[in-house]
Amino acid sequence: MPSFRATAALATFALLGLAPGALAQRGLTGTRHEAMPFPQPNLHAPGSGIGTPRAAAGAARPIIMLTGYWSPTNKMIRHFSPDVNLNPDGWVGSNWEGRGYDVYSFFPEFPNGLGQGVGNLEVDYQDTSEDFWRIADELEPIAIITFSRGVLDTRWELEWNNRNLDLWIDDYAPPFQPTPTPPDGSVPVNTVRNSTLPIQSIMDALSVMNMANFSTWVDFAGNGGGFLSEYIGYHGVWYQSLHADRNDPAWCITAGHVHVGGLLTVEEATRATNQTMRAVIRHVDEVLDASGGATSWFCPTTFHSAGQGAILTAIGSHSVSQNDLSLRVVHGVPSEFGMAFYGPNTQPAVPIGEGRLCVAAPLHRILPAVVADVDGHSVVQLDMTSAPLGSGPGQVTPGSQWHFQFFLRDNAGGPAGFTASSGLSLDLGP
Repeated sequence: MPSFRATAALATFALLGLAPGALAQRGLTGTRHEAMPFPQPNLHAPGSGIGTPRAAAGAARPIIMLTGYWSPTNKMIRHFSPDVNLNPDGWVGSNWEGRGYDVYSFFPEFPNGLGQGVGNLEVDYQDTSEDFWRIADELEPIAIITFSRGVLDTRWELEWNNRNLDLWIDDYAPPFQPTPTPPDGSVPVNTVRNSTLPIQSIMDALSVMNMANFSTWVDFAGNGGGFLSEYIGYHGVWYQSLHADRNDPAWCITAGHVHVGGLLTVEEATRATNQTMRAVIRHVDEVLDASGGATSWFCPTTFHSAGQGAILTAIGSHSVSQNDLSLRVVHGVPSEFGMAFYGPNTQPAVPIGEGRLCVAAPLHRILPAVVADVDGHSVVQLDMTSAPLGSGPGQVTPGSQWHFQFFLRDNAGGPAGFTASSGLSLDLGP
């Protein structure tokens, strides 16, 4: 039988026109911004992790931990689950996309529809907290992203605020409230812990994806809703705060919560999850290895014959002397040729083939051309010791910034027979 608190909360949400199911996800929100309204003050600077125990871990790949609740958030992270019962297609998280990180996901299943669910991280305060600490303490993740379903829209909403409440919306089974409450006894009631995810980088990375009816927001002035969404969101940033010291062998660099619109398809939400992951990994890379470099995303991709468009990403450090930087194209045209190119400046997008050109002349080609695999993925090694990157007018030097795109053949896509990827700007370090 729901308590008086739960009944009152249901009445409030009914007046707002929200279905009871939305209670498990979010409550009232503040102003949503399409960009961070100020420079994010709580991010580690590029290169600040060099020389730390995490950077010196050697062969042990650092771990990224993902959690979800109701669909699509349990389904969109399923491919990162090592549990064969939850993910019979097989775990893809081992050294995901060759980026040097192992990714693990944990989520409940809902055989009876929305509600508490079964398995890890049930929509229940006690179950969520017990499972979260058990898993996090075992994995010692370097990054945590917690997800939950938002209202019935197509937004990807990054929550800035996570509160240490002493009164929550009741869950489905007694005890209806967290035990203890507030969950974090080390700080006063209503203490707010902010997301340490690289929010603007995530939003920029998602902006190049060319997904219809998809929008990204940061909820800067609001909150996560006072139910399980905010509860697990607080757990993520709380764990990060406990391991915020760069000299901690279990240093957690970044954590935060994302509300996922309930009208996004599983495919759309999965693509957005993967792109969010790429931005977070890039941030962690730069903190640990970048020697002063940075990555930024520009130039939205365009549709091609095999899907919603090719996205250009980077793997490795920005260090010119280390010479281990590569470009990775995802969602390209399977088994087709492509070629990376770059230049010192960007320009407003102009049509080229069936795509957009956002890198301004002079352009420098990186040869040889490469062939995409059957999934449309390509890898281009950037050799800083040979032309054009290592000498001549296209030479990259420490302190310089260059802008990259990728041409890809697409004979089935239109009369021009080729298109272009999204763009990526890279600042180079020593």
